[in-house]
Amino acid sequence: MKRGLALIATLCLVLGFQNCAQNTMQTSDLTANEVSVNLPPSSSNGEEASSGASGKVTYVEIPNISDEASVSGKAVELTPYRLVISVQSGSIDLVDDTNAVLQKRCLDSGSLQELKTILGGASICAAASADGEICAMKYKPGYASLYVDEKRVNLGEEQDSCGKGRKDLCGALTDVFQAYVSHVKQHWAEMSCE
Repeated sequence: MKRGLALIATLCLVLGFQNCAQNTMQTSDLTANEVSVNLPPSSSNGEEASSGASGKVTYVEIPNISDEASVSGKAVELTPYRLVISVQSGSIDLVDDTNAVLQKRCLDSGSLQELKTILGGASICAAASADGEICAMKYKPGYASLYVDEKRVNLGEEQDSCGKGRKDLCGALTDVFQAYVSHVKQHWAEMSCE
């Protein structure tokens, strides 16, 4: 409970500062329905993403959504269901493993603007990989994926215990975006299209 409140407080703090510091370029990006993120350099040597290219985010995908009709009570069970959110329109599709759309929902204008604010101008950082480091085989699935210029970027995914291949939003935006994803995951069924 305390962690959730801390994440919400962090979200409000970061969004508050971002709203005060928006420049005209970011504002015009938001009104043009385009959201871009800075990608890490392709060498994946752990440098800040500012030296990488910028790409347009079209969709956010949230995996492991429970189908309301088949909730089994296991909170950590992997499911074939995922939410696909259009960053431009705010439409949310519940999709199964065959890419069939099972349900349609929509973000309200405030939630869509919040998503655009979090992602607009954000950077994706790649974990540094140390040569010769001994790592246990352990896979951790990502908490969300961004579709940037038609390429999928899995956020929070780790290939081993050392975090090899991990990519996520840089800095405090990691916690803010995880809190946003968690909120959407918990409340998507209550959302409707007007």
